[in-house]
Amino acid sequence: MHFIRIAFLAPLLFLSLLSCEEEQVAAAPVIEEETLINVLADIHMAEAALQALRGSTKDSMSQMYYEQVYEIHQVDSASVASSLEIMREQPERMKAVYDQVMERVEKMNALSKDPEARDK
Repeated sequence: MHFIRIAFLAPLLFLSLLSCEEEQVAAAPVIEEETLINVLADIHMAEAALQALRGSTKDSMSQMYYEQVYEIHQVDSASVASSLEIMREQPERMKAVYDQVMERVEKMNALSKDPEARDK
């Protein structure tokens, strides 16, 4: 009789343990969110500037632009890639970051069209 109870309760215990999932803590991006927003906005602007170029000229200019962006923001390509990979696992957060990136790009475009606004 004791064996029957154990045989019946063991699978229940096993199933209950399987249903207790640990809550995963979202990993923080390697780069601070504000810095990541600035980097992505600058990369977006660099990509727009590269649209008219072709071939090896585009490749070399692209490399130069990216290196400048990384240097300005004191980050490297690996930390940007890691941060983006972490953010991909958090779609709501990623959308919020990209909304801010696009807002920043729009402001930069507006400033480039109005030279007087830049000097203020």
